[in-house]
Amino acid sequence: MFTNSTRRPPSTPWASPPATSRRWACGRSAERSYRPSGISFLQTVKKADMMTTQNNTKHPMKGANSMEVTYRMQNGYQVPNLLMPQMPEVHLGKYAELRRAYLKKRRRVLYTNLKTSGALTEHLAEIEQTARKMVEQTVARMAQAEGVTEELKATDPLRWTGLMNNLRHSAEELVLSDLIYA
Repeated sequence: MFTNSTRRPPSTPWASPPATSRRWACGRSAERSYRPSGISFLQTVKKADMMTTQNNTKHPMKGANSMEVTYRMQNGYQVPNLLMPQMPEVHLGKYAELRRAYLKKRRRVLYTNLKTSGALTEHLAEIEQTARKMVEQTVARMAQAEGVTEELKATDPLRWTGLMNNLRHSAEELVLSDLIYA
């Protein structure tokens, strides 16, 4: 049997020895000895058990880890019963759908986080409501600044319609760049 003479015992019995301290046994496969020569096998096992019991102490769990998970048997496997949280059915309009498509295509991590946490529908409903208010307020301000009034509507309806469409498209561009694609 060959033993390296520069071998030093590691600081703990379960730590790996330095690279120069390998033991080779004749007739058996080469294997490392992780135990200093002065410690018995039972002492090493007791210390390892103490370490695992210290590492397995229960800590208060946060978030999804604190949920109780139930399982069902399916084809001989235990499959967890996982369901998305039930959200009320909300009508999502044009701006919400644009935001969803943007998140899905360009901001995948945010989209996945919102979807898995159950906050996607709430986020999209808030975006829809905010975008509609912003468009209405912006159109009203721009119409007042441009002089588009009810009087113009009565005298020249085609011109009024064209101006209002231009103002609405301008307001939507602002909302899309500031809110939807931000």
